[in-house]
Amino acid sequence: MLKVCIIGAGMIANSAHIPAYKAYPEDFEIAGIFDIYSPAAEKAAATHGIPRVYTDAEEMLKTEKPDLVSVCAPNMLHKEYTMLALNHGANVLCEKPLAFTLADAREMFNCAKDAGLTLMACQSLRFLPERQAAFEQVKSGAVGEVYYAELSRIRRRGIPTWGKFHLKEFSGGGALVDIGVHGIDSAIWLMGNPKPVSVTATMSKIHSDELGSDKSSGALKGNVDTSGFNPDDMNVESFSGGSVRFENGATLSFKVAWAANLREENNIILAGKNCGVDIEAKKVYSGAEDIKDLEVTPNGFKDDPFYGHFCLVKNMAEVINGKASPAVLPEETLNVTAILEAAYLSAKEGREVKINV
Repeated sequence: MLKVCIIGAGMIANSAHIPAYKAYPEDFEIAGIFDIYSPAAEKAAATHGIPRVYTDAEEMLKTEKPDLVSVCAPNMLHKEYTMLALNHGANVLCEKPLAFTLADAREMFNCAKDAGLTLMACQSLRFLPERQAAFEQVKSGAVGEVYYAELSRIRRRGIPTWGKFHLKEFSGGGALVDIGVHGIDSAIWLMGNPKPVSVTATMSKIHSDELGSDKSSGALKGNVDTSGFNPDDMNVESFSGGSVRFENGATLSFKVAWAANLREENNIILAGKNCGVDIEAKKVYSGAEDIKDLEVTPNGFKDDPFYGHFCLVKNMAEVINGKASPAVLPEETLNVTAILEAAYLSAKEGREVKINV
């Protein structure tokens, strides 16, 4: 039985992390929840039966001495709270993006390694059944070396109107670090985690009075407070497009949007030397005529939209107990972080940015 504490009482804690831990009562006990805004922590505790509420994260860590902490705070606080938890002897499952600079990500992983602890980025969308099926194709050798991949994650109108996603001082960026980070992580995982060497990216913001629903903006279970949202305050990108070159000669192209006048998409396409995979279409292509169905196994948990979090917390329990390796490896997250850092610099300076991971 692992004692768990939650840092941050927003949507992702209530909809994903807490239900995932509660799905495995033989593995986890949630002892406390922290949020600087006490009504949020109190509401989460009452809803989920969490015994203790804190408005000081360090006090919670000192008092509870947890084995594992979920960091669900705004993006710009990920490093601060992750380091705090590690320095108090807790393993950490941190929401994405883990960090905004390669130097910060390295510091965080080095801290965990030096303490003999596990730090894992919460890249939950790897566990979508279609992506798992594509990974099995790659792992089996059926696809061959992947020389090109394409990521398309488009919401027509899905700017988050809850939380502080639209404010750079809290979120660090917009669509790319919110939903694009999942696609980049999945794509390079499927490609075999090649070393990125350069990134070219552009970013823009759409102005529209059509903001979409809670569900379209990522609050898949609803129950979020949108009263504080003012579109005029938004200072992050709603669209990013670009490409990544890798040391092995492969390329990843991407387009990511909270809002764009394009069709809705959540897809990764792989072109390998033996065959190609279109994940959204669930098709495998080889030769001039051969098209097969991608065999997809449905997930469990009654298709909970945050199914990936259930997989990740179970993996964390196995890792902490010495029964498994992390599902998301540090070297994969370092590459994702390097790509994000370079993409924002490329967009800012209007040039290709070299990477040295």
